[in-house]
Amino acid sequence: MRAGLASRARTRALVAAACACVALAAPSTAGAHASLQTANPGSGRTLSAAPQTLELAFSEDVIRRYARVSVLGAHGEDLAGPPRVAGGVVEVPLRPGRRGSYTVRWRMVSSDDGHASAGAYSFGVQVKPQAPVPVKGLTVPVAPQLLAWLQFLGVVLAGGLLTVRALVWAPARRVLGDESAPDATAAIAAAVVGAVLALHAGTIGFLVGAYLVIGGGFTGFEHAAIEPIRAGTHAGQAWTATTFAWLGVLALLVAAWVTPARRETLLACAGISGLAAAFGLSWASHPSSRGTLALVADYAHVLASALWVGGLVALVLLARAARSLPPARREAITRACVLRVSALAAPAVAVVGAGGVYLALRELPDPSALVSSHYGITLLAKTGVALGAVALGGYHRRFVVPRLAAGTPVATLRATLALELGILLAVLALAAVLSQSAPPG
Repeated sequence: MRAGLASRARTRALVAAACACVALAAPSTAGAHASLQTANPGSGRTLSAAPQTLELAFSEDVIRRYARVSVLGAHGEDLAGPPRVAGGVVEVPLRPGRRGSYTVRWRMVSSDDGHASAGAYSFGVQVKPQAPVPVKGLTVPVAPQLLAWLQFLGVVLAGGLLTVRALVWAPARRVLGDESAPDATAAIAAAVVGAVLALHAGTIGFLVGAYLVIGGGFTGFEHAAIEPIRAGTHAGQAWTATTFAWLGVLALLVAAWVTPARRETLLACAGISGLAAAFGLSWASHPSSRGTLALVADYAHVLASALWVGGLVALVLLARAARSLPPARREAITRACVLRVSALAAPAVAVVGAGGVYLALRELPDPSALVSSHYGITLLAKTGVALGAVALGGYHRRFVVPRLAAGTPVATLRATLALELGILLAVLALAAVLSQSAPPG
């Protein structure tokens, strides 16, 4: 009987999966539009001399009078002449250009169904092409700083929190006796929230960036050709990699929820994957254009920050979850974990400081830029707030931790831990603003 029920359940699951695959694979005729098939010069090409013409070939015939093409040179000048349209082929004469990166931006209307489509890409003349430049004067009602802060928060909750738990709880459990972690459910919930926030904030951020490059209106952006931006820019490549990484984190969190026997191992894997996803933030940031060493320093800076803040979040969740335990057991568990987090925090803070100093020296052309540029002023504000968190952490390590080791109740630490966590969340907000600010000069 049970075998028959299991067989029918498997059959229903297979049928549902097959229907989903068919639905995803079925071609859509309602959304037909003129998509770019080939281009000469093409996306990402590096030419030895400036081209005299640009040729774009589309999947459908386009309406001549609505064809719009611009080719922006290295200094922002539009070199494109009036486009010549022959069916689905658009030829654009170009004025003489100079060495540098060029941005091609096009907008077409299909003669078949009247749907508009748009896109942008870049090529280089004697240099490697850079990311397509944004449309001048175009803004969107989404703060990129908020999106960056949500991505940092996701790395903290899904990466730093779970990784610190793996480094702290397993050794503490061996010392205290084999017992399930009281904060596992809360940790899974926090990590899911972090991963979902980071996944969606990253997607919105990428689409906003693509919209600023391609232009047009939000209503027609569904037909924008963003593949050259996704595949040909650091931001697009980083978004692709981090999207798959966050999906993997969510899959591990679901597996941890439904398999209690392997929960801690799966949560540790999810934490490491969350920290790996943070590489996308560094890959798409300003330091990535400064060379490999700057990229590694920025990534190490992000990782250490995530472990520092994530460790405090882990302690807060543990303290709340342990309230239901007997007082003696609660004190023993919390004290053991606080002492271990404190030992991990010191090297994390050192890496945060060293990475921050190195990146500041690389990004600032001279000391005066600290007070004469938006980037420098934001950096000063972030450094000042971070030093407050460092001072509070130093107070914990110098005075509070020895008292805890001697048997002082853990409750004496709660208020200052909450204060340190609040300060660090403010640091993350300033870091998000800094990540969206162009370095001076």
